Amino acid sequence: SLKLIYKHGIAGLTMAKIAKESAIATGTLYLYFKSKEELITGLYQHLKNKSLASFLKGYQQHMPYKMKLKLVWTNYLQHRIENYKESLFMEQYYHSPYISTKEKQIAESMKTPIYSIIQEGKEEMLVRQDTETELLFLAMIGVIRELVNEHIKGYYQLDEDKIEKAFQLSWNMIKE
Repeated sequence: SLKLIYKHGIAGLTMAKIAKESAIATGTLYLYFKSKEELITGLYQHLKNKSLASFLKGYQQHMPYKMKLKLVWTNYLQHRIENYKESLFMEQYYHSPYISTKEKQIAESMKTPIYSIIQEGKEEMLVRQDTETELLFLAMIGVIRELVNEHIKGYYQLDEDKIEKAFQLSWNMIKE
């Protein structure tokens, strides 16, 4: 399904194409999923849980603030590189008419760990007080998305030094 969504988009995805790609009968696919909507919602839920666990890998509350932020920022970047098609699908699904209000709320809740870290930085007077948390979050995520897109397309190859510099730019953007 992800391969086909990446190639044709969600709107171009059909149960017949999925069955053909999977080398199974379309009827067999309907035994597992009643509709395309049910299939893509299930895929989204699975990937959402996988993503959230990846973002928080190695996170410990007692870590120094900037180290926590860098860990989650770097985890997000690495996850997006390693799971590029999945990340694109999740964004596409989030903005599609297929997502329910409930699923949209769940998607918004995925921001909670990063929001909490930003909010903690505000409380410790380490992060800009004059800018709402949402804008700080979007600024950091925007940097990550563009870095990954350029990296995946081969226009800008990331290495440890460039990742460190990119994090420092993000940090300088949000720090007090």
